[in-house]
Amino acid sequence: MPPHGSHNTEKTMIESTRMETEHVGTAAAVPVDRKSQAKRAAIAATMGNLLEIYDFIAYGIFAVPISKTFFALQSDTIALILTFATFGVGFIARPVGALVIGAYADRVGRKKGMSLTILLMATGTAVIAFCPGYASIGLAAPVIVVIGRLVQGFSAGGEVGGAVAMLHENAPNGRRGLYAAFQQMSQGCGVLVAGMIGLLLSSVFSPEEIFGGAWRLAFVFGLLIAPVGIYIRRTVAETPEFLANAHHKKPPVRSTLMQHYRTIGMGVLIMLFWTIATYISNYFSTYAVRELHLSLQESYIGQIAYGVTMLACCPLVGLMSDRIGRKMPMLFGTLLTAVLAYPLFYLLTEWPTLASLILVQVTIGALLACYASCASGVLGELFPTSIRVTGVAISYAIGVMVFGGFTPAIVTWLIAMTGDKLAIAYYLIAAAVLSCIPVLLVPDRNTVD
Repeated sequence: MPPHGSHNTEKTMIESTRMETEHVGTAAAVPVDRKSQAKRAAIAATMGNLLEIYDFIAYGIFAVPISKTFFALQSDTIALILTFATFGVGFIARPVGALVIGAYADRVGRKKGMSLTILLMATGTAVIAFCPGYASIGLAAPVIVVIGRLVQGFSAGGEVGGAVAMLHENAPNGRRGLYAAFQQMSQGCGVLVAGMIGLLLSSVFSPEEIFGGAWRLAFVFGLLIAPVGIYIRRTVAETPEFLANAHHKKPPVRSTLMQHYRTIGMGVLIMLFWTIATYISNYFSTYAVRELHLSLQESYIGQIAYGVTMLACCPLVGLMSDRIGRKMPMLFGTLLTAVLAYPLFYLLTEWPTLASLILVQVTIGALLACYASCASGVLGELFPTSIRVTGVAISYAIGVMVFGGFTPAIVTWLIAMTGDKLAIAYYLIAAAVLSCIPVLLVPDRNTVD
């Protein structure tokens, strides 16, 4: 019989192994309970992010009928620009949400921070779903919609930081690239679900019924996000990294900004191509209908193709980045986009068919997946645990506000001013080329845990 002390030693070693697997183990050696926690956290963060992104981008996908409902102007172009400007208003609120919700999640935990963002997003979505139109309440209609977008933007400002932290800090050793890629995959799935809902509504309802208010059903569906928030609060445990650092004093937000401004600046630059390419992809439904004169159903099929591409490519790129690093896939995505953007959009404008639309959206989706799947991991690795949510959230929010929030309005304006439907390609090429600079400068920490 072994001595009593050896039992204590063995028990201590087992407990230590369970708690420290992230630092000393491999992915295959993670205990079952830790694996189960990691899976639950990944599912919760992915589903929450999917529905939150769906709620946010549904506004852009249904921009044309929304412009008719809330902006009763004689010029369809001006009404659409105002609709997209309202879309951009949500991005102005993002940095504020990033500061407030990011600091909250770094202080009290990732789980509570994610639950808060999801419930706020559900509130903003409900405002847009049930707000009466201009014909009923006049100027109050666009004002209420702006308020709804501000609430959505405030929520989204903290959402990505919380999701990235939740995925990053629950990932098994050697799999952080894969887990971080789930964040971008869920965004693609949000587009996929929005496209499927759009296709369903356009198949069931006539265009007159869609413009008459059937588009609101897409936002009613988006309210499913609220139960996900309740699920996260009740069933998902706090991340081990946060618990290990919970006793550390959290620095004030101002101190965080002052001490890490260079890192935040690098994070903002990382967002350049990611954001512009994402919101150009979201703009495709409007571009296909207004500029290419395709049907609503065809535009939604294009969005579905983009979403399926993200769903398939992001995990593969994430796995690859755990082996070869983050930089190579990111540079591949940006450089090939710079080469292919013009011929792709030229093809689309000269032969505006559903097949051309699918080809362009699948190609751009695959190249964006190469970049964005790794960018999530890069952002998570830039910041220490104590300020990870705040740092990622601020970088993402500022980047999206500066580079992406007004992309649909800018592209619409550029096409209207120049009369050149290929203006969208030039905008994407510039973003791809400029994004190579921060990718080359940022440290590749895929081997650092």
